[in-house]
Amino acid sequence: MTNYAAITSPAAAVTSIQQALNALGYNPGPIDGDFGRRTRKAAEDWLHNDGEAAAMQQVAAATSTGGMIYQGRARHAVDEIIVHCTATRPEWYAGRSVEEKAAEIRRWHVSDRGWTDIGYHYLIDRDGSVAKGRAETVVGAHVRGHNPGTISISLIGGFGSSETDAFSDNFTDAQDATLRDLIADIRGRTLIGKISGHNDYAQKACPGFTVSEWL
Repeated sequence: MTNYAAITSPAAAVTSIQQALNALGYNPGPIDGDFGRRTRKAAEDWLHNDGEAAAMQQVAAATSTGGMIYQGRARHAVDEIIVHCTATRPEWYAGRSVEEKAAEIRRWHVSDRGWTDIGYHYLIDRDGSVAKGRAETVVGAHVRGHNPGTISISLIGGFGSSETDAFSDNFTDAQDATLRDLIADIRGRTLIGKISGHNDYAQKACPGFTVSEWL
């Protein structure tokens, strides 16, 4: 709970508001104490939704669209999964948990790129374990021009890979099984019409194989 008695400046008050909006699923931009355009938009969305958490807004809309709804600047029916890789070496962070690896990737995205959170929705480690990134109801940051309406899954590994490689050239059997299970799980909650790879939209090797052939 926020200790409001400890807030002694306007910037501190705005920081508290930004933290609360972020916790409710509304994106206020950087948590920096500046009541700028993004924070104002997030606050307006929160008020428009009568103070409910953003995730609560997906239920009614999903009934008519047949799919989960993201909350961002606008609501978008989720109809696609895009697969990525972290482009790390197989031995990267060996012995660390998938949660620790996710925390390091989050640091890359927030500290190095200036994003508000990790860009992916899910990460799959070499042993098949899964870490959650952004909530499914929050628009990701993973493919320019294709973030709304998509869920991103990133496989840990893929350093030096090519889009023409086979899945098994860069990833493990455990990752293969978990990726298929996670896709099936998401499909059980929303109508997924397409499963693609980052390299379907950009001149990149990521995710290190051709998703359509793998499927």
